[in-house]
Amino acid sequence: MSVRTHLAPSPQARAWAEAVAIPVIAIAVAFAVSPRDPFLVNATFPWLWFAPVLVALRYGLAPAVLSLAILVLSFVAARLGLPALHIHRLPQGQFLGGIMLTLLAGEYGSLWILRLRRSEQMSAYAAQQLEGLTRTLHMTRLSHDRLEQTLIGKPVTLRDSLRELRHELVTRGGALTGELAARLLHLTAYHGGFEQAALYAVSGDVIEPEPRAHIGETFALDREDILIKRCCEKRRTAYWAANSLKDGEQSAYLVAAPMLTSDDTLLGVLVVATMPFLFLQDENLLTVSVLLAYVADDAKAACTARDILQSLPQCPPRFAAETVKLARCARDLNLTSSLVTTTISVADDTLREAILDDLAALARGLDDNWRITTPPVGRLVTLLPFGRRSVAEGYAHRLKARLDEKLALTKADATFSVSIHEIAGGDTLPVLRTAAGVDDGR
Repeated sequence: MSVRTHLAPSPQARAWAEAVAIPVIAIAVAFAVSPRDPFLVNATFPWLWFAPVLVALRYGLAPAVLSLAILVLSFVAARLGLPALHIHRLPQGQFLGGIMLTLLAGEYGSLWILRLRRSEQMSAYAAQQLEGLTRTLHMTRLSHDRLEQTLIGKPVTLRDSLRELRHELVTRGGALTGELAARLLHLTAYHGGFEQAALYAVSGDVIEPEPRAHIGETFALDREDILIKRCCEKRRTAYWAANSLKDGEQSAYLVAAPMLTSDDTLLGVLVVATMPFLFLQDENLLTVSVLLAYVADDAKAACTARDILQSLPQCPPRFAAETVKLARCARDLNLTSSLVTTTISVADDTLREAILDDLAALARGLDDNWRITTPPVGRLVTLLPFGRRSVAEGYAHRLKARLDEKLALTKADATFSVSIHEIAGGDTLPVLRTAAGVDDGR
């Protein structure tokens, strides 16, 4: 375990429990060491004050105040109720210094706990975006390869199939219905070569007993099977191999693949009972895993942004979901983000799309774009994660400079405007509607 993990703030309930336990344990130890002076009033150093200071540094100001109150009230109670301890005076200097030290340490602890939470949230967001981008790139490569192989006989690409699934998920609010599960299972079976398989939904990390869809003959699910347990515990695809099972371990299945989102939420498990031996290879299983993960992200996005997608059905699900996530970060951690809307009006459709393509290429690594076209007006809404007002203004300045340069070269009769909208932690729907140019009064 790393030092950072060990020092990271514990869950809220544990923090309050330790805020009570640490001073009580400290008093008990002091009483055992010095029964006649358990509060160490006559000691050369006020050792007992380490207890509230430790709580303050680890958990912040509020738990530190509770720990401090327990220490002070224990001293007062002992002085009034236990005359045998011979506590005749209140060490005012010691108490005043201890209280001030604890409060200062609590303020310091609260500040750094907040900074750590912000840093971890930004790192987690970047990791999720990278995971999603990796899956998208893999899907693009796979779709291109399959298109080259089946262009004449089967002109429908993998991306077309995924686009249809995404549309259905948005329509159903992200719910994995039996019909959607069947389409997903047939898609993975086509690319994975499964002959007998079933797709099970997961609720609260518990696999449902009945499959949402199956291919081939039905089979009973054994949740205690070694592959199923390994898949759910390690959150990755588990498959049968001679060197992967220990002595005495057996499995009734060949593959168990998780339907896992980028934020490690398990939505379902694909269980394969039979498949051709030649298809049981790493590249083939990776394709199936990425397919499941890609659809899982779409399902999670459609569920997260259900209200937004009902009001703005043209909004990409992942764009809406990222906006909701960033609004939570702004509310909980004061990490504000921004939307920058570029509106351009030009009669030439080809020129308008070319300009929007050029502007979309200016996006940074974590930025996301939403294009809205209602001829002769085109809009590009860019989401700047953790981009404050100053960052958004700098990005808007780049957009304006690029537009001035582009329109000067084309000498087109066009007008444009750039506006900034802040995601500050409230309801994101009005902000998105304004950024998209949708009148709320309609």
